[in-house]
Amino acid sequence: MIQPDTTYRLQLSPQFTFKDLDRILDYLDDLGISTIYSAPFFKASKGSMHGYDILDPFTINPEIGTLEEFKAIGDRMKKKEMTWIQDIVPNHMAFHPNNPWIKDIFELGPQSRFYNYFDIDWGFKDLNKVFTPFLGSSLEEALDQEELKLVFNEKGIFIEYFDAQYPVNIDTYITLLREGGESYWLNRFISFSENCEQWNEIKQSFLENVFKNDELEKRLGAEINSINNSKKSLKEILRLQYFVLIHWQKTETEINYRRFFTINGLICLRMEEAEVFNNYHTFIKELCDEGYIHGLRIDHIDGLFDPESYLQRLRETLGENFYIIVEKILEFEEKLPRQWPVHGTSGYEFLAQANHLFTQTKGQEEFTFEYEKISPKIPNYESLIYQKKLFILKERMGGELHNLWLLLKSNELLPEVFPEENLWKDALAAFLGAFPVYRVYPRKFPLKPKQIQIIAAAYLKATAEFPGLEKELKYLNELYMGEAQKDKSKMLHFLQRCQQFSGPLAAKGVEDTSFYIYNRLIAHNEVGDSPGNFGLSVKGFHQKMLQRSKENSLSLNATATHDTKRGEDARMRLDVLSEIPGEWFKIVGEWRAIAQTFRKDQNIPDKNEEYFIYQSLLGNLPFKENDDEFLERTGAYLQKVLREAKIHSNWATPDEVYENKVFEFIKDLLENENFRKSFDPFWSKVAGFGAIKSIGQCLIKITAPGIPDIYQGTELWDFSYVDPDNRRAVDYALRTNYVADFRTFSKSNLSKKIHSLKLNYINGKIKMYVLSKSLITRRREKDIYQKGEYVPLTLKGKGSKNFISYARVLGEEWRLIVVPVFVTGIFDPETLKPRNGYLSDVFISLPENAPLEWDYIFSGKSSITEEGLIPVQDFISEFPVALLKNRKQTWT
Repeated sequence: MIQPDTTYRLQLSPQFTFKDLDRILDYLDDLGISTIYSAPFFKASKGSMHGYDILDPFTINPEIGTLEEFKAIGDRMKKKEMTWIQDIVPNHMAFHPNNPWIKDIFELGPQSRFYNYFDIDWGFKDLNKVFTPFLGSSLEEALDQEELKLVFNEKGIFIEYFDAQYPVNIDTYITLLREGGESYWLNRFISFSENCEQWNEIKQSFLENVFKNDELEKRLGAEINSINNSKKSLKEILRLQYFVLIHWQKTETEINYRRFFTINGLICLRMEEAEVFNNYHTFIKELCDEGYIHGLRIDHIDGLFDPESYLQRLRETLGENFYIIVEKILEFEEKLPRQWPVHGTSGYEFLAQANHLFTQTKGQEEFTFEYEKISPKIPNYESLIYQKKLFILKERMGGELHNLWLLLKSNELLPEVFPEENLWKDALAAFLGAFPVYRVYPRKFPLKPKQIQIIAAAYLKATAEFPGLEKELKYLNELYMGEAQKDKSKMLHFLQRCQQFSGPLAAKGVEDTSFYIYNRLIAHNEVGDSPGNFGLSVKGFHQKMLQRSKENSLSLNATATHDTKRGEDARMRLDVLSEIPGEWFKIVGEWRAIAQTFRKDQNIPDKNEEYFIYQSLLGNLPFKENDDEFLERTGAYLQKVLREAKIHSNWATPDEVYENKVFEFIKDLLENENFRKSFDPFWSKVAGFGAIKSIGQCLIKITAPGIPDIYQGTELWDFSYVDPDNRRAVDYALRTNYVADFRTFSKSNLSKKIHSLKLNYINGKIKMYVLSKSLITRRREKDIYQKGEYVPLTLKGKGSKNFISYARVLGEEWRLIVVPVFVTGIFDPETLKPRNGYLSDVFISLPENAPLEWDYIFSGKSSITEEGLIPVQDFISEFPVALLKNRKQTWT
């Protein structure tokens, strides 16, 4: 297997193309990166910044570059011994007429080879049409406003709605030609309509003929104008189509295709079908077979009908040793299914574990108490999640809920005597909302013990919350368990179908709603993490890493991704607050009192939102940035926050007046002299402490079990907000200069250089130094980190609980890591140096087979242990974190 050692995630887009990547390839190599980890680069919707709205999986996105450019980069990478991991999207594609598969379906309907490629219920209400929910009003209103019209150009005949053009079907051509009196082409289309294999060729021949024949073009144009001047005629044309245009909000109550989450513009594939799988992966496989792609990251694995079958097919397609990871959100104690033929995950669980390591668990009680005083109406986190899941399912995914009810009914899975439809929908919602994990993966009855345990937990939760639905919930539980007196294959299909919606329900109810409401400590309102948890002990982290070393050593170690809600260094700043809860809530009270003096509206923002704002400013205020730029970014972010929370605004019906008042509050806050006199010194102190935590997180990511993953630009401080803010342009010229400067560090000047890094830590160079030095060291000694044992080490002394230490060991080679996890009682936040005397009694206690002599990688100094004890102050006094390399001598 070509195994990545370190990955660098790049968001290839029209703003960052193959040409841009080619310019930074040497820089990434010098930094110590082994593998480019690319966002989807296939042809996507015009201007797509993320690439998940794929139009054509057989074509490189022309806005990013060409296949030739990609292969040229690949050839350069081979010379550098660098590899490529590609993010692919098997769950969905863009629902757009520029999607060739969608276009073919619109034109040919059941005769299209792609008719059953997408998860469309063609039998819905006997329509034989797919809902196309992109109108800004009802169809009748759009017709009344003359927003729809029939158009004709060199590419064909279309229904036009503003910038969108929906291709009409073959019957429309026949109708127009019949009305226009064009017998030759009419007869050809009629005879052809029963066998559409050469549709595109015939259509193109017709179009070329039309535009060469002035009379035919004129007659066709006249007929189209006549139809456009008659609402009745235009409606008749619309009735002919295999799509039905509807208001975009209609999908909240009625929909006949599966979409990605609640995004109408992303239509899901029936990837469980062999033909769909084989066709979709054709181009991907070619690039893998040619040696240009060396690994795949599978996006949204939980959206697939049967993830295990999909992964088995993929494994058979690419071979036993091809590197494959999945995007999978794991709850804190959840494990990746062992039977999946993959090497691991994209690393959200590591992000959560590292985040909690730097959170002081002792602060939980005080944080909870004080937060409940600020926002007494916010329910406890678990109750909030359940409420919001039900809200999403009924208010935003009502169409999906209705379809599950129809599936129950059509498959004869209901009891002979059953209550009304709404009761069953309520029961389904109660049950689905109660799942404690994203989903289970049933393939046969009887279910596996863990699956039974999860479904049973959901059943108990649902019945506790809705005792009035006990009868219906009991029956659904029997269905899910395969114990109802019904056809087992139909019961299994229903359970599998439900699981395709429990994941999106969790994502929308938790990540995209509850994360913007429950604000106790928003460092943990993060993808893969949970604000319901508060800290992880050093011992607990060691246990997680030992398990990771054994089971998931090829998973990515992520601390920032394109999906994260805030930058990795913003989270570390906020984790500082867990160490000083008393001081934190005291100053929050001070800020609230100051804000009362200039508030224009006493109720906007509300207290919970105000508390969120203070945390956001503290975590995300950069060390250096134009105030106007930061205010603009923060305003855009808070608009998204308010709409995601869905309390005072939302995406469907935004309250822009409320949003603008919140923005004015932030503006007034940042411009208020009294607030800044209080805020700035506290921010400066927390920022210094946060910097120490950040470089500690960086070192752990690179040296702990797993494959370190660096998100673009996070080599320096990352105080970005959620996307699209975290996709801003990266200053690679600055980063290249820093790497070049690191090459000038020598034994003679290292002490001076290190002092400068600490003194000027606000520029982020100190973080990049840790990253670069660690990555280069890892590249030279990768076997230690890929194959070496993870050995938790014991610390002794009064301040030992503030540190974590472990070793990576392979044979006689030892690498020792020491990181402060709690910093406020030890360090000076201005100089990043430990306070005098605080570390004098802190020692690392080494096992009996450990080496005697050590070199300190960051500071360049050395030491010899005495009786297996290493004084922490020997290296932490020089640099806030430590990576030690042995000299192959041991003590006994």
